[in-house]
Amino acid sequence: MRPGSSTGQALVLALVFAAVLAGGSLWVFTWGQVVNDKLRLQNAADAAAYSAAVWEARSLNFQAYTNRAIVANEVAVAQFVSLRSWSSYLGRTLGNLSRITSWLPGVGPALASVAQGWRTVDQTLQASLPPAETAISHWNADVLVTAQSVMHQQALIGAADLVSAVTHDNLPQATVSDATRLLQLRNANDWQNGLTTKNRRGGGDLTRFVGLLMESRDGFAADRRADLLPANPFVDLRKRGGTDLINESTWRGMDTLSLHIDYWLGSTETPLGWGAAENRLRVVTTRGLHGGSWRDNPRASRLANAAMLTRQGYAGVPEIRDVIRPRQQVDLSLRYAVALSLPGENLLTADRVMTPALELPDGSVSLLDPLYAGKGLHALSTAEVFFRRPVERSDGRREFPSLFSPYWQAHLVEPDSRERSLTAPSRGVTVDPFAVLP
Repeated sequence: MRPGSSTGQALVLALVFAAVLAGGSLWVFTWGQVVNDKLRLQNAADAAAYSAAVWEARSLNFQAYTNRAIVANEVAVAQFVSLRSWSSYLGRTLGNLSRITSWLPGVGPALASVAQGWRTVDQTLQASLPPAETAISHWNADVLVTAQSVMHQQALIGAADLVSAVTHDNLPQATVSDATRLLQLRNANDWQNGLTTKNRRGGGDLTRFVGLLMESRDGFAADRRADLLPANPFVDLRKRGGTDLINESTWRGMDTLSLHIDYWLGSTETPLGWGAAENRLRVVTTRGLHGGSWRDNPRASRLANAAMLTRQGYAGVPEIRDVIRPRQQVDLSLRYAVALSLPGENLLTADRVMTPALELPDGSVSLLDPLYAGKGLHALSTAEVFFRRPVERSDGRREFPSLFSPYWQAHLVEPDSRERSLTAPSRGVTVDPFAVLP
């Protein structure tokens, strides 16, 4: 080699360039892995939060379906009591008419025969329907209400279990942070006190539900009234009857038929038929409306009340669960936040994949751990449980949240400042800038 020759300098430059290229490749590989793991962690947090919220929404929908079943069963009890009252009324009316018309050839005996046949039918109904009424009522109070309560209580446990299970299935190396436990405590408080409540008997809590049950009666149970003679100012034949829920503890039906004759200075009522039946939890002296029977046929109503066919097997209006303050008609929702962490030692960065090649003179190989906030990656996700009809109502009116319509859903939402601030220490930061910036 001649003095001053530059041969070999290119090799040095090539080695420098190769070293820079190798370092850059390792850098790209490392941060590619970090970004990939961050996305996987965030997806796991999203899946966990959404799954927990869906579980709570399904719990609310189950309770709504339970309430609907309770309404249907209570209406069935009202129908059976109505049938017993009407059957008793019809049997007595046929018997009275057969005696009134006994002097008419053919008519009196025919009516007497029909009355005798109906008495057999009535005896069968009075014997078979009360056990069914009692069974349905206790199914509501003992089975459906209990199932509703169990579903409400276990929803929190099920949601928390889902967070752990879904996180493990999506990213086994991830851990549920302590901040999630704090968020779950907040969620539990909102679930127990801020969304629904148990309606108890005796304090007016069930007033709205009683009104709903009365509105849900079919036409036969609700109002069995009819005016059986053409309208005229002197004679009126009034059939009145209906079945009412009284004092949260009694389904009572009453049916009456009276002939009214109006005079110039007054009127008279001649009872022709009457009947009444009830199934109760306790003795109730309060009167119902019964299709206007007490108002329009008072004498017949007193006779019906005295001949009441009473059964004491009704369990009372079920103590259902409903949303808090339903009459206020406000939107109600529930948030479920999840914070996850992925420790730095579980990240497959270059310093961990190529440990022998990257060992430093002091023997250390962990080049990136100090760069992680909280020595790892972190993710925060929030889901919301909300009420919304899948389609608009046909009458155009807005439907507010309730536990009678199974329209509870869940979706992901942005974490709010409170959730960010609460989870900031677990994510290795003192203050979350997104929690303080407008």
